[in-house]
Amino acid sequence: MKIEKITVDALDEVLEMQEEIYEKMEVKEALERIKRDEMETILSDNYSVGVYADNKLVAMRGFYIPKLDEEEHLADDVGVDRSRTIYSEIALVHPIARGEGLQFKMGKILLEDLKKDDRFDHLIATVMPLNIPSLKNSLRIGLKIVNTKFKYGGKRRHILHMNLKEDMNLEGEPIEKAFDDFEWMLENGKDYIGTEFVNGYITYYKKG
Repeated sequence: MKIEKITVDALDEVLEMQEEIYEKMEVKEALERIKRDEMETILSDNYSVGVYADNKLVAMRGFYIPKLDEEEHLADDVGVDRSRTIYSEIALVHPIARGEGLQFKMGKILLEDLKKDDRFDHLIATVMPLNIPSLKNSLRIGLKIVNTKFKYGGKRRHILHMNLKEDMNLEGEPIEKAFDDFEWMLENGKDYIGTEFVNGYITYYKKG
């Protein structure tokens, strides 16, 4: 397998792979399919990588630079500057390439580039709480859960954040909450930071 930067030249390949992945998913809600024009914008931001196996695209990950006037801007959910924010927008892995840690590998490559880019201080993502592989991967590369709320017309989402310039302040003893204890998360999530996922439980610390 070969990991390399991809651009709009790979647009059709990415969209085709997205559809193949979606068709094979048992829980369709776990994937928010991205439309052609939106995917073209992501690929134009020069923060996308793809994985090829035998000349076939089998995985991709892309960061997205949101417009300052974007509706439901995630920077507002975190309380940070819109102009200094970039999103971890999409990660796709074809079933034939699962189990290789590709989401993590692609994320690390993009993160290394991002930390050299002085335009941004904040990386933000949303994850469906029941999409366990994506949640584990996001936490593994250093994103933290900073809130859980309803977004995008009533869809439950974890909001994850990484400060690219300084570490987050954590206070007190850690507490563990079952990954599906949504009642607690929706009520208390804004006051806690989720740091890791182990054996079905998320570890939380009080925000400093």
